[in-house]
Amino acid sequence: MTARCDRRRWGTWALLGALAAFLLSRTAGGVIDLDLFHEMALAREAVGLGYVPWSDSFAYTPTVEIVVHHEWGLGLLALLLSRLPAGSGILLLKFALIFGLAAVVWRTARNRRASPVIVGLFGALAIVLSDFGFATVRAQMFSYLFAGILLWGFDRDRQGDRRWLIGVAILFPVWANLHGGCLVGAALFAVHWFEQLIRRQPHWHLFAMGLALLPLAAINPWGFHLHEYLIHAITMPRPAIAEWSPLWDPENRMQFLNFGISLLPLALILRQVSWNRLPGILIVLATGAAALKSNRFLPFYAVAYASYLPSAFSLTTLGKDLRRGWWRFQPAWCVGLVLAAVALGISSLPAEPWRLQVASHPLPHQGRHLIYPVGAVDYLKSHGFHGNVMVPYDWGSYVMWKLWPEAKVSFDSRYEVAYPLWRMDEDDLFYDAREGWEQILAKYPTDIVLVRSDLKIVTPLDRHVDWRRVYSDPQFILFARTGIDLPVFETDHPAAEGQFP
Repeated sequence: MTARCDRRRWGTWALLGALAAFLLSRTAGGVIDLDLFHEMALAREAVGLGYVPWSDSFAYTPTVEIVVHHEWGLGLLALLLSRLPAGSGILLLKFALIFGLAAVVWRTARNRRASPVIVGLFGALAIVLSDFGFATVRAQMFSYLFAGILLWGFDRDRQGDRRWLIGVAILFPVWANLHGGCLVGAALFAVHWFEQLIRRQPHWHLFAMGLALLPLAAINPWGFHLHEYLIHAITMPRPAIAEWSPLWDPENRMQFLNFGISLLPLALILRQVSWNRLPGILIVLATGAAALKSNRFLPFYAVAYASYLPSAFSLTTLGKDLRRGWWRFQPAWCVGLVLAAVALGISSLPAEPWRLQVASHPLPHQGRHLIYPVGAVDYLKSHGFHGNVMVPYDWGSYVMWKLWPEAKVSFDSRYEVAYPLWRMDEDDLFYDAREGWEQILAKYPTDIVLVRSDLKIVTPLDRHVDWRRVYSDPQFILFARTGIDLPVFETDHPAAEGQFP
C-alpha cells in the first residue's frame, strides 16, 4: 500500500514539474511591459507630492478632467521593487503572480476531487488559452490571481463555509487599487449568486456582500469616480486595440482555434454529466461568452475552465478511461513527463527568464511594441532637452518615465485613462501620414517627433522644410522643429539595451 501511495505521489510531482516547465516556457520573456513605465511615473509623482493627483501633468495635449489611473497601485509596488538590483524585484513579482495563480487553480481543481492527470490536461490547455495575458508585469495579472482566489472562495461557500467573505472584504479594496478588473470580480460574484439562487441554495449573504462591493471599491484615491471610469471603460469601443477585439477577428485566429478546442471537452461534460453535479458551470459559460466577445477576457475563461471543469470531466466515460490509463502506466508517464519538463526548461533558456530586459530592437517571439526608443531617449537626455515630444501610443510611457518633468508627451498607452478618445484617432492619422497630418502637427506645440523607422510619416517629415532629422538608428528617428538646437547623430548600429529603472 505504501509503495502504491509513493508511486502516486511521484506521478503527481512529475506532472506538476512538467506543467510548471510548460508554463515557464510560455511566459519566459523578460521584456518589461510598456504600461509599467506610466504606472511608475505616476507613483513617482505621487510620492513627490504626498498624494495621488487627479489631473495629468505628463502630456502637453488635451487630457480628461479627472484622470482615474486604476493601475496606480501596481505603479507604487513596482517603484518600491525597482530599488532591488537588476530588476530582480519585478521578475519576482511576475513569477509570483503567474505561479501563484497556477497553484490556486490546481488547489481548487484538486479540492473538487479531480484526478491529477485531468487537472494537468485542462491546465495545459488553460496555459495555451491565457499565456498572451502575462507579461513583465501587467496589472491584469493581479485580476487573474484574484479571480482564481474568488473561484476557490465560491467552492467554500457551496460547502457552507462563510469565513471566505472576510477575505473578500479585505481583498476587494486591494484589487480595486491595483486594476479595474475588480469589475470582473463583481461580475463573477453576481453569477455565483444567481447560480445559487436557481439551485435553491443559501444566497442572501451573497446578495448582501455583492452590494457591499460598491463601497469597498470606493476605498481608493478617487472614491466613486472609479465606478464612473469603469463604466465608461467597459462600454467604450476600442477598434484600434487588438486585445479588445472579438475572438473571431482574424488577428485572434490562434486564440479562436484554442477556444474552439476547449469547447470539445465542455460539450462532452454537458452531455454526460447532470446539472446537479456541475457547480460553477454558469461561471465557465459566462466567462466563455465574455471571451468570445472580447479577447481580453480569455484568461478569465481559462482560469474558470481549469478550476471547475476537471472534476466534471473526471465523471465522463473518457475521463474515467484517462484516469485508469494514468494509474496503469504511471511509471512510463513519469519518465515521459520528466523528459518533457527538462526539454521545456531548456527551451526557456534563450528567453533569459532570469533577466529583466528593456529591449532596443525586436527580439524573437516579442511584438514590435515591446521595443523601446532607448538610443533616442538617451540622446535627448544627454543633450539636456526640455520641451514637448510627439510620440506614438506604444512609447509615450517610456519617454514619460525617462524624461519627465523636463519633457512632456503627446500620447501614451494610458489611452482612455488620461486622454479623450479622439486623441487615438489623431495619433493614428499622423503616424499613418494620412490627409491632414500637418494640421495635427501644427495643432500642438511640438518640439520633437519620435518616429519608428518603418512608419509612413518618416518620408513626409524628411521632405518638410520645418523639420530635420537630429537622431536616427535602425529602429527609431527623432525629428526636431527648425530652431531647436540639437546636433545631428546617425548610426547604423542598434542602440544598446536600456537600463531599468
